[in-house]
Amino acid sequence: MKWKAWLLPIFLTLFIVVLVAAFYAASWFGEQYTLRAEPFDPFDPFYGEYVMLQYPDLDSHSSSFEGPIYFTLKDGPDGFAVIDRINDEPFFGAISGSSFGNRVTAPQLEQFYVEQGQGPELEQAVDLQVTVDVAPWGFIRPISLEEREE
Repeated sequence: MKWKAWLLPIFLTLFIVVLVAAFYAASWFGEQYTLRAEPFDPFDPFYGEYVMLQYPDLDSHSSSFEGPIYFTLKDGPDGFAVIDRINDEPFFGAISGSSFGNRVTAPQLEQFYVEQGQGPELEQAVDLQVTVDVAPWGFIRPISLEEREE
């Protein structure tokens, strides 16, 4: 009967290990892309400093989708990621996002948390680049945010 007392702690530990592994799996199995980014709104009183980002290269000029969309990325000719495929129906490997006008965004790409004091500096930089890992199943893991040299 003593083994039953260990069952819950073992289950909870395995659950946490699976969650952590799922987070890092995007880097292990996914593709890495660099996106051109523009900052706005640098502070959240509960989570600390972050930079809200928008992406000028993620646009849907070639399609008329509005609202929820699904898309994949590819490297553009200048080394920055652009949209490869976009659809209003989910497909394997797609990043879930939304389209408003010509702009495409994904919830995982909108906020990037930074060290305290770095938010206003990045907001003034204007030209930024974000490196993200995208898992084959569409999960996005932001890796780095830095000033872009053009």
